Amino acid sequence: MDFTVGRDGFGRCFAELSMGQEAFGRWLADELGEDAGQLQRILDAIGQLRDRRIGEFALDGRTFRLELDRDEARVRAHCLENETLDVDGEDLDFYDDELEAGCGLDDFVDVLFAWQELITG
Repeated sequence: MDFTVGRDGFGRCFAELSMGQEAFGRWLADELGEDAGQLQRILDAIGQLRDRRIGEFALDGRTFRLELDRDEARVRAHCLENETLDVDGEDLDFYDDELEAGCGLDDFVDVLFAWQELITG
């Protein structure tokens, strides 16, 4: 998975990920931000997943839910709980490329370590 993390001209952290993975960038910037403690909690959970002490991990944020298992990481916006909207008898699917994404756990860990380096300087 291709990604870039950095700070914008105002000093805010950002993450740009490859197409189809944009939701991870939003999750990093909007939900995780510069909370090193929360990041460590997630890394600890990944260690427990790899050691088979737990089978899954979930973390609800303001906008997104992070779900981890031994193989995959997923983020999904809470607004997708109702994925379709009925307008005059027609179902309209929400555009969700920036609201939902999944990737392998190892790729996710790479992004988290890059984010950790960014926020801890």
